[in-house]
Amino acid sequence: MKRVVVLLDGRRTVDDIERMVCDGDSERREDLRDVLTVLSEERILSKVGDVAEEFGRLGGERAEFYDRQLRLLQDFCDEGLADCASGVQLQKRLDGSTAVVCGVGGLGGWVTLSLANAGVGTIRLCDFDRVEPSNLTRQALFTAADTGRHKVDAAAARLRAVNPFITVEPVNRRIDGPGDLADLLDGADVLVNAADQPSANDVAGWVAEACWPDVPHIMGTGYAYHIGVIGTTIVPGRSACWACVRAETFADHGRDRMKSLVGKREKAGAIGALCGLVGNILAWEAVRVLTGLPPAFTGRWTEIDFWPLELRSRPIPQRPDCPACGAGSLTAGLG
Repeated sequence: MKRVVVLLDGRRTVDDIERMVCDGDSERREDLRDVLTVLSEERILSKVGDVAEEFGRLGGERAEFYDRQLRLLQDFCDEGLADCASGVQLQKRLDGSTAVVCGVGGLGGWVTLSLANAGVGTIRLCDFDRVEPSNLTRQALFTAADTGRHKVDAAAARLRAVNPFITVEPVNRRIDGPGDLADLLDGADVLVNAADQPSANDVAGWVAEACWPDVPHIMGTGYAYHIGVIGTTIVPGRSACWACVRAETFADHGRDRMKSLVGKREKAGAIGALCGLVGNILAWEAVRVLTGLPPAFTGRWTEIDFWPLELRSRPIPQRPDCPACGAGSLTAGLG
């Protein structure tokens, strides 16, 4: 068995291994076939031969830069979790993709940092704010030297330094309606919503309207106190839309009985570890969308309770009477 494993280096055929191990012995040949069958069924064998040669198809510098990530992507392919045989193909999908991130503060900063590290080819950043000292404890892209700069400019500089193989497009803009997103979505493959001004619900509604029916959008809205909102992933034509989500979750936490009042503090409390936790989950979901791996949060609404560290999800079905994604809508038959 040990000798067989050593020979499984991608440079030999099964017949080659038979000749080297079995020496014409039919009983050994059957044992070898049994071993290879088990390894294949357990998805231990790789779908590519020489991994180093395969990774080299990206070019030497890129292959070295993404080495550990390529190995993970290859594992996904070998385990049958991807629709292709090579992790390089998944990486190329990231290289050729465009992601839009609305809001690059406590949540969006972590999202964009992870997307940059992953090698998303073009990242568009949209925010209107400037860096303040109080941002620095939780917003991963900024240093004290950035205080006073527009967030998108400081963020773009940091992301370009993190990964020289990507393009970053900063857009200094306040979102006041769906029309403010039209040019940002040109050629976009996914949008991650991490903006909360003038309110998280307002921006989410505008994002949903602007993205429908062409661009997948991930609705993560941050956290307050001990509840982090991971939200949902909307893939037009394949999942419930934002209107379905709002109809299903409107009464959550008693919101339907609440009146809008001024809170005891103008700004909510925050800490970097929790921002990073939610932001990196959203980034991983975006990577899944961009590579063609199945997204985890379609058709459900997900929150994380930071105190017991528990994920809580509920199904969000497509409403048959929904004008956007229901049975009678124009996009119902897609996907």
